[in-house]
Amino acid sequence: GAGIGPDSPPAPPPPKPPLPLYEYIVQSEGTGEKNRPGYVYRDHKGNPTIGVGHKLTPGFDSVLKGIVGKDYNAVISGQQPLTDDQMRQLFNHDAQSKTASARSKIKDFDKLPTDVQNAIIDGFFRGDLSASPKTLKLMNQGNFLAAAKEYLRHDEYEAAKAAGTGVAVRMKRNADVFEAHGTWLPPPASPKPRQAQVLGDQLPP
Repeated sequence: GAGIGPDSPPAPPPPKPPLPLYEYIVQSEGTGEKNRPGYVYRDHKGNPTIGVGHKLTPGFDSVLKGIVGKDYNAVISGQQPLTDDQMRQLFNHDAQSKTASARSKIKDFDKLPTDVQNAIIDGFFRGDLSASPKTLKLMNQGNFLAAAKEYLRHDEYEAAKAAGTGVAVRMKRNADVFEAHGTWLPPPASPKPRQAQVLGDQLPP
């Protein structure tokens, strides 16, 4: 346009809005085997799974039954897939449970930006974050830069990276979100001495 010289730097692109939770997790979890979305499949550990990473409860899955009703046997036997709407319903149930777990482990979870919440819940879906007390402790201290490094200090991540599987890509994506959040956070404040707070005493120089 007029008034912009050839040497003017281009305006930075506006930040992308964070993906909704379903889209963030489905890009890693998928919805089943390739070209067979919605059908029962076995995950990388051999567990019967359906939809967006929903592990079937051995014996009888009451949550799935509540969603598919009379089609339950056809679905778990692999004869019939879930519809997109049914996969979302099942995901929403699982997401509520994982979000509740994240809230119980991470203080101020609800004050975190949406993209950070999504990455945390994704880590609870896989179990790699919920099984890392050191990472959770660093997050609760407000130290997301260190948490991002600790999160990837994981045997499964190293094995997945060596094997070139999607697990490594997924964990790295979550770690990048934690790192970006930690980059603009102020450093954790050191607690003031209790006595000075309670009594209002002046601290010695």
